[in-house]
Amino acid sequence: MAAQPPELYGLLVSEIAQKCKVSLKTAARWKAGQSVPPATALMIMRRDLGCFHPRWAGWVINVRGELCSPENWIATPGDVLSIQLVQAQLATYRSENRALKQALAAEDIDKYEEQPMPDQWEFGIAQ
Repeated sequence: MAAQPPELYGLLVSEIAQKCKVSLKTAARWKAGQSVPPATALMIMRRDLGCFHPRWAGWVINVRGELCSPENWIATPGDVLSIQLVQAQLATYRSENRALKQALAAEDIDKYEEQPMPDQWEFGIAQ
């Protein structure tokens, strides 16, 4: 008799059967330690994406279907899909910022008034 794998601890037999696509009897034998589940079934139950590529080790899909980093940063499927859009927006903002800085540098700065210091403000003068 084999020991129950820790990946199966706390899970219902029906949940194991549904996730691993096996019968309830097979899931019950795995949970009871009567037979050893295949490595792929344990990978599925761990939800660790490191089984697909080592760079994803520690990343999991949590029970709510969110991508969760080892540092517990969470991203929904919508967050992941929006990454390309956000990167494009940042690139646009950076480009506009660079253009505005160049335009300001090219202008005659002497035509602008100097900003007064706080002690020069009318209401800032101590009596």
